[in-house]
Amino acid sequence: MFQDSSTPYAMSTQAPLSFRAEGYEYDHEVLVTLPPSYSVSADRSYFVLWAMDGAMQHMLIAGIVNMYIISKRLPEMIVISVGHSSEQGMAGLIKREYDLLPPGSTTADDDTLAASLKANDGGLREELSKHFKADKFQDFLIDQLRPQLAERYRMNGDHALVGFSSGGYFAGYSMFSRPGAFSRYLIGSGTHPQTPMLEAQYAESHSDLVARVFLGAGSGEVSDLNMSASRIVSRTVYLAENLRMRQYPSLALKTQIYTDRDHLTVMAPLLADGVEYLYANEFEEQAGRMNQPGDSHQSESSKHD
Repeated sequence: MFQDSSTPYAMSTQAPLSFRAEGYEYDHEVLVTLPPSYSVSADRSYFVLWAMDGAMQHMLIAGIVNMYIISKRLPEMIVISVGHSSEQGMAGLIKREYDLLPPGSTTADDDTLAASLKANDGGLREELSKHFKADKFQDFLIDQLRPQLAERYRMNGDHALVGFSSGGYFAGYSMFSRPGAFSRYLIGSGTHPQTPMLEAQYAESHSDLVARVFLGAGSGEVSDLNMSASRIVSRTVYLAENLRMRQYPSLALKTQIYTDRDHLTVMAPLLADGVEYLYANEFEEQAGRMNQPGDSHQSESSKHD
């Protein structure tokens, strides 16, 4: 028999917000989905999951999180997606490349890849690379947008960064270009050539990496010329192997290669498994804290395997 409860069971998506980042001539659309208890638990603060690609992926990621909260596989959290309005069509979609790729970079890290990409797109990616500004977009997310949203929403200081495809490039890049800005990273079907190099530089001066990281790709991506030219699978594995060999004491790492999944069909299971891993054990820990006398319902920072 169902029991009456004053706590909603589903997350709620707010009206889209618009923000102008420093150094940009256009606005970014920000979508925010709040956890079920947000409206009835004024003393609680929440984990924050930041997702790339805005409107294109927000419904998928927020839907996965919502179902996993209901089924008690995830703790409650705020989901924030940043990107461009779907009303801008493909013009907005192209802007994601400017935001998510490091300045001056391409996905090619050797001559074979460069030749393959140029033959495929006629040098378009190389031309677009002049406009890449992941560094500015990163500063926008961390230094400008986060403080403004923290004034609106009750965040607990534990932030996760989730990216797929070019978003995966950005998540891996951010992990080492601004270490510590996020405590959890999902890098899906996209490891940028700069990321292993940044990791090697990081390892020269650091003996630990405090983070939970999920790396994933689909085995079928090898069968696609564009995905092969971007080294989607091999560079994912290469980064995972390097991270494992570093033996960072505080790093919790999981890598998953999905059999017979291509760049499109791997997205949903990868995001679902990845987000669940990022918050492994947090639901039980949160439930235990909430049952303690005098608990303020405020979550602690990330704990690692």
